[in-house]
Amino acid sequence: MTLILADEAEPIHSAIIRKEAWTLDPVRRLRTAADKRLKEGPWSVTPDRPQGADIDPHDYYSQAPYWWPNPDDPNGPYIRRDGHTNPDRFLANKNALNSMCDAVFSLGTAAYLLDDPRYAKRAAMVINVWFVNPKTRMNPNLEYAQSVRGVAEARGGILDGRVFIRAVQGMEFLALTGTWDAKDQAAVHRWFEEYLHWLTASKRGEDEKTSGNNLASWWTAQAAAVASFLEDKPAETAIFQYYRDQILIRQIRTNGSAPREESRTRSLSYSAFNAEAYVMTCRIAQVQGVDLWSVRAPNGASLGTVIGYLAPYFQDPKRWSKDQIIAFDSDGLYFLAFAAMGLKKPDYAGLYHQLERPEGAWLSFVDLLLARWEDAAHQTRH
Repeated sequence: MTLILADEAEPIHSAIIRKEAWTLDPVRRLRTAADKRLKEGPWSVTPDRPQGADIDPHDYYSQAPYWWPNPDDPNGPYIRRDGHTNPDRFLANKNALNSMCDAVFSLGTAAYLLDDPRYAKRAAMVINVWFVNPKTRMNPNLEYAQSVRGVAEARGGILDGRVFIRAVQGMEFLALTGTWDAKDQAAVHRWFEEYLHWLTASKRGEDEKTSGNNLASWWTAQAAAVASFLEDKPAETAIFQYYRDQILIRQIRTNGSAPREESRTRSLSYSAFNAEAYVMTCRIAQVQGVDLWSVRAPNGASLGTVIGYLAPYFQDPKRWSKDQIIAFDSDGLYFLAFAAMGLKKPDYAGLYHQLERPEGAWLSFVDLLLARWEDAAHQTRH
């Protein structure tokens, strides 16, 4: 699978059946999230279309968050206000994509771990509507994601697609239940084959890949997840090598800071967001038997350096002295759990446990993985 090893998944499943103490709270939260998603959706890009955009009805469309109408020229090109989110931008397709991916993850994960066929049936239906049904499927690209009126309608905002990583893992859990229709599975694989081709061969994909900041980091994580899902070993190998050669080592200073992210008006948020992408790529590689955790830049910086640099500010964001024009949101800091396991750093797990975290299936999954790792470490010590 993409984010969990087989020798992790089955022991967690068995521990849930035995009602081991460390599973009880994450299972409660997972079931609550899956029950909620049973009653929602399905979702599609086709019902809600942007006004004035001459694109195919199946094309995904969103608008970049920090671009606004020009008060001096209301009908002219939008202008950028970094860090200031335009509440009036078109969000219908983005909200639908996020909800669909969360539902597929929640339902697929619960279908396998909780042995409930209701969740599997609903997950398969949600997947069919978004990826398979010719009337409602999304075209397999993000050509019109994060568009900017009057500046760049076709902008290729690959960041919007990072939620596919979770959907892919949900599909893999669904496949393990043995209840997902083989024709739909094949159709979804073809969709992601086309999507990976767009990520790796299109001009928009290349622009994001070579951007040198968090866009490139998330291109790498997303491409790695899709290649893993497709079991495309040549693509996987190339993407992991790209991480080694072009991502961390070209973005991070000796002290662990990321200057491109620190130049932003939400500099702590973007620094954490960038580190999250690194960790996701390393976790995906680890599941495929490849070590990216130990990658070190010529200046000596490593992923551990990055996390060590940021950790004090995760504990107390008020200590951060650079621009951070909104309150720091710790929801993305689940990556500390993956880093704890990958780098064998229990103190990262300790920091993760200290942070406030929202409910939901994703963090239930992360908590189950981390709790199993901690339980195994405890058993080893005793």
